[in-house]
Amino acid sequence: MRKYLALAFIQILILTGCGGGGGGYGGSSGSSGGVMSACSAATTSNVEPIIVDQGPTALQNAGFAAVNEAFVSVKVCVPGSSSYQTVDHIQVDTQSSGLRILASALTSITLPAALDASNNPMAECLAFADGSSWGSLATADIQFPSSGESATSVIVQIIGDPAYEAARPPAADCPLPTEDTVPTFGANGILGVGPAVYDCGDACIPGAGAPLPVYYGCATTSSCVAENVPLTAQLANTATLFATDNNGVIVELPAVGTTGQLTVAGSLVFGIGTEANNALGAGVTVLEANTVGGNFGYVTATINGNGLVGTSYPDSYIDSGSNGNFFVDSVTAIPQCTNPNPPPATTGFYCPPSTLNFTTTLTGTNNVPTPSEPFSVANATDLFTTNPTFAAFSNLGGTNGDPQSLDLGLAFFYGRHVYTAVEGATVAGNAGPFYAF
Repeated sequence: MRKYLALAFIQILILTGCGGGGGGYGGSSGSSGGVMSACSAATTSNVEPIIVDQGPTALQNAGFAAVNEAFVSVKVCVPGSSSYQTVDHIQVDTQSSGLRILASALTSITLPAALDASNNPMAECLAFADGSSWGSLATADIQFPSSGESATSVIVQIIGDPAYEAARPPAADCPLPTEDTVPTFGANGILGVGPAVYDCGDACIPGAGAPLPVYYGCATTSSCVAENVPLTAQLANTATLFATDNNGVIVELPAVGTTGQLTVAGSLVFGIGTEANNALGAGVTVLEANTVGGNFGYVTATINGNGLVGTSYPDSYIDSGSNGNFFVDSVTAIPQCTNPNPPPATTGFYCPPSTLNFTTTLTGTNNVPTPSEPFSVANATDLFTTNPTFAAFSNLGGTNGDPQSLDLGLAFFYGRHVYTAVEGATVAGNAGPFYAF
C-alpha cells in the first residue's frame, strides 16, 4: 500500500554519469524456441531473490532514486507462447493484490486484452493514498526466474497503456494524480502479495450494488464505464495462483545500521508451512488480522516513546510497500521535513533534531501480543544528504493520514523474517489473514 506521504522515491541531483541502476539485475529477453509457454518450466525452489537499491533505469534517468523499496524480477509470457520478457524492479508489496506493470517497462511483447462478460476490453483504476494508477487489463503467463514458481492465464494491469492514456483517458472518477510513469510510480511495476486474495473482492462482483470506481468496461475507443466483475476477472494475489506454496509469503532481509546501506540483498519466500524453509519456527509470534470490511488486515499496535505511553493504534499493519514507519505522535508533534529542501525533497518524512527511539507491541485478533519491538526515527534529510547513494534506511519514518494507524513499512523489515498469510489459509492452527515475525 503506497502511502501518500511515503513516496517510493526521493529526488536526487542528476550528476554526470549518474543513472543506469540495477546493473546485472533482471533484464529482458525476446522469443525463445519451444512449443510450450516460456513460463511453464517446473518449479525448482520457492525462493526468489530480493534487491533493495535505487530502482530501475527509467527512474534514475529522470533524476530520482528509490529508497526502501524491495524489488524482484518477473518473467511475463504471452499465454501459451514462447514469447516473453523479464521485467526487473517490480516492487514487492505485502498490502495489495495482483501484478501491475508499467507499459513503458513492457516493451518486447504484446499481451492479449482481458475481456469482460460483454467481450469488451477492461481497464482498472487502482487508488493509492498518494494517487492512482490507470491502465488496461491483460492476460499473461508468469514465472519467477530463480524459483520457477509460475501461474497461467493471470489477469495483470498494464499501467499507463498508451492506448488508454490517449484514446481512453482515465475515468473521471479515478482519483488524481495518476501515477502512470516509472518516475511517478517509483518502480517498473508492483507485485501485490498481501493478505487479501483479490484486489477488490466481493465489493466489486455482480450484484454488489453500484459499481465502485475500480473496474471498467471499455466498449468504445473513447470511454470506459465502471462495472462489477466476477472474482475470476479481478487481479489476484499472485502467490495464490501457484500450484503449491500458495498461502502466503515471507520477506527476509538482513539488518541495516543506523546510517543506512547502499543496497540490501534478501529473499522472497513463497508459501508458509509448505516447505522445510518456510515453517513458523520457534519464537515466531502470529498476529491474526481483522477480517471485517474496512478493517480488513488490521492489527492493534501500542507505542511507547517520545511522550507516548501505551498509545493504541488499532488500524495498524505491516507493509513492505511503504518505505518507512508511518504514524502520528499525538503527544509531541515530530517535526516534518520542509519542502523545498536541498535535494532530496522529503515532504511527509520526519526530521527530528535527534533520533527518536520507540517500542511497539502488536496484538492480533487472536490476542497474542508480540514482544516489545524497537524502532527509531531519524532525521530524513540528514540520512539522505549524508549518504545520497544509499537505498536502505532502517530508521526512516513519517506522518500518517490515519491518526489511529501505525504502518510498519520496509524500514521495519530489516533484520526480520516477516510472514504475510492470505485470508482462508490455515497454518499450524493459525487462521489467515495473519502476520508473523
